[in-house]
Amino acid sequence: MEFSLTDEQNLLRDSVKRFVSEEHDLNKQQEIFRTDPRFSAAHWSMFAELGWLCLIVPEQAGGLGGSAEDAAVIAEELGRGLVGAPFLSTGILGAELISQGEPTSRRDELLGAIMEGKRRLALALEESASRYGMDTISTTAQVSRSGEIVLNGQKILVQDGADADAYIVSAIEASPDGSRNLALYIVPIDAEGVEIRRYRMIDGRWAADVKLTSVHLPSSALLIPSDRASDVLERALDHARIILASEALGAMEGALEMTADYLKGRTQFGRALASFQSLQHRLSDMFVKVENARSMLYRGLSMLDADPQQRAAAVSATMITFNQASEFVGSQAIQLHGGMGMAEEYPIGHFYKRLRVIGKSYGDLSWHMNRYTQTTRMSEIQGAA
Repeated sequence: MEFSLTDEQNLLRDSVKRFVSEEHDLNKQQEIFRTDPRFSAAHWSMFAELGWLCLIVPEQAGGLGGSAEDAAVIAEELGRGLVGAPFLSTGILGAELISQGEPTSRRDELLGAIMEGKRRLALALEESASRYGMDTISTTAQVSRSGEIVLNGQKILVQDGADADAYIVSAIEASPDGSRNLALYIVPIDAEGVEIRRYRMIDGRWAADVKLTSVHLPSSALLIPSDRASDVLERALDHARIILASEALGAMEGALEMTADYLKGRTQFGRALASFQSLQHRLSDMFVKVENARSMLYRGLSMLDADPQQRAAAVSATMITFNQASEFVGSQAIQLHGGMGMAEEYPIGHFYKRLRVIGKSYGDLSWHMNRYTQTTRMSEIQGAA
């Protein structure tokens, strides 16, 4: 299979690199993270102008109809520059889920606002007992006598939820037969009964816990009905995981490059640290981990359109590799920087923190190991039958 970039993807990568080099400064970005949850409004407008926010929106809805590979190109370069933009939450997850909604004027209006950079969305999925799964979601949705939808529940760790305009909320529809049917709803942040607690994560980015107390919404708030919400959400989450892996690849590349430059410029006993063979070996080990992770990313991308079980196994295998590689590369980068690596003001530690957050997003190492084992075992049983 050919994994080289097309001419269009090379141009896309160049545009992201140019944005990172000209508009984004690591030290300035960390200062912003410490004082303000908002990603630069001017930069977000540039995302829209450059077409990044309409990349995966279907052409019939006014988007570019791009692929996951195109989005991965953007995410890798954003990760290399530690750009703290809500690209995944709005431009990938938000855009994909809205695109999968019923073809109404409401949907088209939301997609248009996303592509123009006027709306930011965040997926409110996790709950205190959900452990990355959807089987234990307790947020409920009931239809009142007047036909309104009433939501009750609490969501935690809503990534980019501190600055979102609306949430895509997963909830269980009340059913007379007692069955649990998952559906997705659009909830504006200013709806009555919505309570938001904003906080900063270890990587400097902001998340939110969202409490929903008798939130009354019109029937048009239903985004994806229960007959297909689970399948749509699982597919969108697997896409998001692969894009996160792409960002992690860029962050590891950035950490490796910064570490190599540091060892070249730092001297000990009259010699550059990069000349010591033991340190060269450690850099080589980091490089091997990064390249192995890159290969697994390509495999994950190639399996996104496979059947659900094969896709799930491939994505989890990719995330397992990335969790292990990012822990090794991040920790080695800090150690090779010595005391400088522990300084809050120096960027290398922020690469490590971002990699740790990615490793806990939409499934951690143990969750992906369990899913990989279950899906591969099920495939073997079905194949034997």
